[in-house]
Amino acid sequence: MAGQVSSPFWVKVIATFTGCGSIGALVGLLVGAMTDDVGRGLAGGVIAGLLVALALVVFRPDLIRGN
Repeated sequence: MAGQVSSPFWVKVIATFTGCGSIGALVGLLVGAMTDDVGRGLAGGVIAGLLVALALVVFRPDLIRGN
């Protein structure tokens, strides 16, 4: 069997931004569909997701590193 390989920190940061942005987009689409303004909901959701990812990278990098 192969040994475990740890991903570099920058790869985990990119994955964090991608994941939070996509979850934000889904939530934004749902909110936009409920308020009949899908474009605005999508944009707001993506921005909110990216802000959450930025906060994770800046304030809690130990969670991303896996320590």
